[in-house]
Amino acid sequence: MIKFFRHIRKSLLLENKTGKYFKYAIGEIVLVVIGILFALQINDWSNTNKEKAVLENYFVKIHAEITITQRRAKWFSAKLDTLNQHNNRSLDIINLKNKDSLYLLKETLGALGTAYRANFSYPIINEFLNEGYLSKVKNDSLKNGLQMFSILFEDLNSSDDYVFNQYTTAIEPYFYNTINYANVVHGGAHASGLKTVGPTTNYNQFYNNLKLWNLLTFKIESTVSLKWQVDRLYRTLETVDKILENEIKDKD
Repeated sequence: MIKFFRHIRKSLLLENKTGKYFKYAIGEIVLVVIGILFALQINDWSNTNKEKAVLENYFVKIHAEITITQRRAKWFSAKLDTLNQHNNRSLDIINLKNKDSLYLLKETLGALGTAYRANFSYPIINEFLNEGYLSKVKNDSLKNGLQMFSILFEDLNSSDDYVFNQYTTAIEPYFYNTINYANVVHGGAHASGLKTVGPTTNYNQFYNNLKLWNLLTFKIESTVSLKWQVDRLYRTLETVDKILENEIKDKD
């Protein structure tokens, strides 16, 4: 093809048809430019299709990941509810100021000595965000939802760390010297594989005990805050998942 065009140009020059030669040369340049633009357009179209395919694949994976995380969040929230109920019950028992009722703490103090870790993970969403694909998302609601999820996840981790540090630095040391943990363990000693023997706990020591009162109060406060973080994360995931479902349906 190149030889063919070269032959035409050569013939025009030999025939001294300079005007036609320049017109032809300009036309040839225009054709080349059009060809380049066409090739670039095809390449851009191909890249766009590849990018869409990547996003669609991520959407499906993120949808599956959110489903798992929602189950974990719902389970974790229920666990925190149970701990709060038991800790509030402990405060009620102490507040009775009745020494004969203090033995009832045996059924509730285990919640004070329990610290569940959130242990949420989102490898697919994390990869999606780290690879910079969020900027490629056209749906603003989905984009904002994923950004909010990332922020809420960091907040949840901070609250989770606080609750765990509270347990290791204040609550666990308190149990060492005052309570036979195996006899009050949350969920029962049998389920935890612990022996219910050893020194007995003197429940009378908890009569008007300011330290235990404060430990329970701080525990309730931090657990309520953690549960609020978990529930907020769950609602955000719910919203993002609905948007993702619509995106996936539209692609189908």
